[in-house]
Amino acid sequence: MSSNVGGIGAAGNTGRNAGVEKRPDYITVKKNENLTIIAKRYGMSKAEFVKWTGLKGVIRVGQKIKLPVDTVEQGKGIYALARKYGMTMAEFCNMNNISDPQNYSAKAGEVFYVRSANQKVVPKAKPKHAEKTESKPVQSRGTNSDVESSGVAAGAAVGAAVGVVAANKQKWGSSYTPQEIAEKLFDLSKQYYGAVGKPDFDALLKEINPKNASAVLKAYKENPKNENQESLIYTLATEIRSSKQSRKDAIMQVYDVLAKEKSASSEKREEFKTELDKQFDKLIGMVNTEKLDNIINGIMGDEEEPAGVSGSSTSIRFDQQKSEKGDNTKVIVPGSKYPQTVSTLRSGAIKAAKEEALQKFKSYCAAHGIKYDPKLLDTAPLDRLPKPIIDSQGNIVPYVSGLMKPTGKPNGKVIILNSGHGGYHRLAGNFDVGSYNFVKKKNGKYAPHLEYEKVQPYVNEMADKLRAEGYSVIITQGEMHSFTRTKALTNLIKDLEAGKAGDGHKYSEKDIAFVSFHADSSPKQDDENDESSVCYDPSDSRNKAFADVLNRNLNNYEGTWVKSKTAERKKYIGADGKEHSNRVGTLVECLGQIPAVLLETAHINGVKGRQNLDSSKFREQFLDSTLLGLNEYFFGKN
Repeated sequence: MSSNVGGIGAAGNTGRNAGVEKRPDYITVKKNENLTIIAKRYGMSKAEFVKWTGLKGVIRVGQKIKLPVDTVEQGKGIYALARKYGMTMAEFCNMNNISDPQNYSAKAGEVFYVRSANQKVVPKAKPKHAEKTESKPVQSRGTNSDVESSGVAAGAAVGAAVGVVAANKQKWGSSYTPQEIAEKLFDLSKQYYGAVGKPDFDALLKEINPKNASAVLKAYKENPKNENQESLIYTLATEIRSSKQSRKDAIMQVYDVLAKEKSASSEKREEFKTELDKQFDKLIGMVNTEKLDNIINGIMGDEEEPAGVSGSSTSIRFDQQKSEKGDNTKVIVPGSKYPQTVSTLRSGAIKAAKEEALQKFKSYCAAHGIKYDPKLLDTAPLDRLPKPIIDSQGNIVPYVSGLMKPTGKPNGKVIILNSGHGGYHRLAGNFDVGSYNFVKKKNGKYAPHLEYEKVQPYVNEMADKLRAEGYSVIITQGEMHSFTRTKALTNLIKDLEAGKAGDGHKYSEKDIAFVSFHADSSPKQDDENDESSVCYDPSDSRNKAFADVLNRNLNNYEGTWVKSKTAERKKYIGADGKEHSNRVGTLVECLGQIPAVLLETAHINGVKGRQNLDSSKFREQFLDSTLLGLNEYFFGKN
């Protein structure tokens, strides 16, 4: 349809309506106008315009021609309006000159052009033609054979579409089926960060009602695109670029319609809301929706289903391993005096972590002039330590995801991402949280700031960006020695080279790289260094070349406030007479096989560094810069 039609294509319109679009619901025939001229203004042929408007008989100067219009219902969006008339979004947006439907928020009383009962297909945009047109009114009759024959077919097609919508509304309380709602919500959530609060995402959420709530929630997890059976509650909670309040409101909205469908008690609602507030009031760590999903599953009568997934399609999910090891499964821990199970090992790790936190907090208090009181330390974050991952023999092993295929056009490269720390020691059984800092809460208590939790969002978002760019991705995480003793990375690289990684493709060492994410720390109690760093082992020349490219892109990204440097791994003999290294991580296992770097994102024990570490803007700049560096390293471009 023409972009400069009277009312349809207002000057300067970008598809993000700053004000109400002026789409008239009728036009007045002017002198020297005929149907051909009028239709062209709307990007239609004369026949199409007649079918759209339902015109019959002749037109005359001064006649008002009614145009098919409607407005968006309260609380809904343009997706719902398009569906009401059996239109695709492409048809609807073309007819209404909307170029960015994801961000288009209908204003109160805004008029939109829609299909009519006489129309089969909304015409596509057509440029104005330069040919001459008639200069005097032409009588046009709706009895022309071409109009009549196509009109019959059109009416049947539209009638069928309207019938489907009516049937859906009667059965499901929505013009969409539960599967359609689930699929559209999933697609929108993966299309961009911060989906909650977007007009059409919110409009789709409002399509969930007491007739379809449980069906939508089930369809969401069963969606074939939702490979890890991510729950809708988790999706809403982890749209971290949406405001906290909008995410909480969305989750409660879903709960309330489900509770109404299932006649859940007010006490159950209070239990759900209390857990929701608890999760969103945490100062550190990602929202964990396991308990929220358990409540949802209980209301739906699906207690036998897995607990709520605590991760996105590319996230690290210790408690959701397919091995399905129960709490009473035996675990081999050579350094333990007693037989261990999954449950006892985790309990012991939490207890040890809390004791370590108290000792570190005592030092923190002394350095900052705070009178030490163990009651000032909130150790609740340490209750979130995940269960250990164990193999079929009962040994502790690191987390290694399957090969995640590209979502964009494949480029033939694989990035092994590592989320620093966050695993159980294979021999001792303790949990490695990484570096510490402490943050004062509003209630006066201090909560530990844990490295392994803070870098996980970097890894998850990096994986999404890489896959969209065409890379295949594997995510790993665990305590350093569990990698070296199991040769997890060595075996993974061999599988990639042998074509046994999941996609049947054989990758050469030139196609694979390893990137480990960390949050740096300093011996100082309050380090103000806000620099990032790219660490590498100099024993392989590829590592330095890889580090230099990434470091250059981290510093040169337009508008970035990331400041980075390269840091070479150095060995030294410690007081114990043994050889140590200033930068070990999991790099040692990659030596001589593939290029590998360790990225220190920000300093966890400094005010500036901590602010950067938690900033979504900083994270975006850091990850986008890293992606440009990877593109330059592999393809000589950025």
